[in-house]
Amino acid sequence: MKKIIDLADLLKHETLSLFSAEEQIIDGLPKMLAQVQDAQLKDALNNRLAVGKEHLQSLEAIKKALGETSEPEGTGFFSSLFGGSNAVTAVGIEGLFREANRLMQEEMTPQAMDAAIIGTAQKITHYQIAAYGTAGAYAAELKLTDVAVAIQNALSDEHVTDHALTQLAIGSINLTAENAVDNETTEDTNEDGYDRLTDSVSIMSSSADSRDDNS
Repeated sequence: MKKIIDLADLLKHETLSLFSAEEQIIDGLPKMLAQVQDAQLKDALNNRLAVGKEHLQSLEAIKKALGETSEPEGTGFFSSLFGGSNAVTAVGIEGLFREANRLMQEEMTPQAMDAAIIGTAQKITHYQIAAYGTAGAYAAELKLTDVAVAIQNALSDEHVTDHALTQLAIGSINLTAENAVDNETTEDTNEDGYDRLTDSVSIMSSSADSRDDNS
């Protein structure tokens, strides 16, 4: 791997990291969507999935603007700088999805699951806001206007996603989770209560029979 020397090199690295992050989001969101119950949350995550695909196209254009050529795989500028066009992995996003997968394996009510998923989605969005913000600052400093504009557009998309998720969380999802009831536990409790009541009735009946016999 070639040494990272200057801000231009850092921007190229951030671009590849962002590309990796968007690929992971596109791969990981459907697994989260499969667990979602709330229709509005499904719409918000599906929208982010579509936006991610647009971001990948934009990042491809940025890579070319920064020096990527149409040379065969492994021979372009990014390949020489980072040992291959797919050599940079966004390990932060990778970790967030590992955490999300572990969380979704926990036993939860549907309402709690939605709240957990929206929280995870916002962690991912906040990571992307920081990453796009950093890359945008590099591009602006390097006076790469077109690149800076493209990154700013992606950053704006992330802010829109974050706002939509926040409104959903505080508007309905968290409140619904706060008032969630475990139906299985309720059923068990009701059954136990019925058994206790039946036992009590049996005891009272036995006591009454005993008194009648004694009299």
